[in-house]
Amino acid sequence: MTDHYATLGVPRTASLDQIRRAYRERMRNTHPDSASRSSARGVSSHASTEEVTRIVEAWNILSSPDRRAAYDLQLAVGSAAGADGTTSRVTQSRAAQHSDLDRAYAPARFPWRFVLTIIGVGAAILIVLHIMGDPMPERGIDGLISAGSCVDFDDVGAAYEVPCNGPHQAVARELVPFDSACDSDTTQARDRQGMGTVCIEP
Repeated sequence: MTDHYATLGVPRTASLDQIRRAYRERMRNTHPDSASRSSARGVSSHASTEEVTRIVEAWNILSSPDRRAAYDLQLAVGSAAGADGTTSRVTQSRAAQHSDLDRAYAPARFPWRFVLTIIGVGAAILIVLHIMGDPMPERGIDGLISAGSCVDFDDVGAAYEVPCNGPHQAVARELVPFDSACDSDTTQARDRQGMGTVCIEP
């Protein structure tokens, strides 16, 4: 931003009269006639024209109380922003360096807490399902003797199936055809249904 005070050579606290006197003096020094004399001494007339433009612009701003107040505010904000910007850039640079170091050297951490939480939740769900689930139904009586069936014997010694949760005389190891023999450590009986020979657990 152009410093109009510096262009006129006055301090920022200068009065309007001081600004007016400085403007007139600067214009006399940069007047085209003076510029012609300066050209004879090797000073560019183009430079004098630019200087006149800057002086006129400075006078237009600083001669109006409203425009001068707005300009002073811009100068103050610009100075504060410049200082804050420098501080912010330094802070951001340091933060970026620390972030890069943390990213490069931070050790990887295993998510123990998450894993243990998942295991705990899974175990709780299994326990609840086991408690609320239906118990294994007891084996029903279908009259067909097979391995593990509980049996009683009728008057002629034939075996028939009875519930295992009630009184029973024996447990069948297996049911084999009539022409097959049971293991030597079992006893045998005829199946009352005529399905074969029942091998009885000792």
